[in-house]
Amino acid sequence: MQKKLAVAVAVAAMMAAGSAAAQTADNGVYVGVEGALVTVNSIARPSNAVNVSETTDVGALRALVGYQFNKNFALELGYFATDDFKQSGGIRGSATTYETKINVKGTDLAVIYKFTEFLPGLYVKAGAVYSKVSGSVSARNGSVSASASDSVTGTGYLYGLGYEFNVAQNVGLRVGYTRYEKLGGESENKGNMYSAGVKYKF
Repeated sequence: MQKKLAVAVAVAAMMAAGSAAAQTADNGVYVGVEGALVTVNSIARPSNAVNVSETTDVGALRALVGYQFNKNFALELGYFATDDFKQSGGIRGSATTYETKINVKGTDLAVIYKFTEFLPGLYVKAGAVYSKVSGSVSARNGSVSASASDSVTGTGYLYGLGYEFNVAQNVGLRVGYTRYEKLGGESENKGNMYSAGVKYKF
């Protein structure tokens, strides 16, 4: 009887340990990095601008760290920086030409919800972003040139979705889309980020 009781206790202990492992398997810290394409609809033009050309799609990098609370919910902090959006052209009625460069750097914080039943790996996210939009403009008329720069900072918000899957026990790949609103705190500054990256879970 005692042997049977000891075996039963041992089996129960193993089952409890297995259950605890299953519950914590989806918990923990993760880090990652993403390469991205960021697009904007347009860049503000000077008055009377002519022969304008624009670069509204640029590359970006995003580093991230997060904590997975369970199989569904995670909190993720990211830092991103873009290449320069560019615009160049001339001013009607003069020989003046100009070139504008704009880039964005920011920190975002988002809650991520990952589906486990409908389509495992699919996730949606929403959160806030604090960013700085920096711009510079240079103008030239013959041998005369001038330049100026400025920046704005502020808080906005984001939402998006993506898909991730594991390629090893602690390594996953992800692709995603994020919409950033009010970059630099300005309501007209909006961007779309299409990203792909790798994630490592500790």
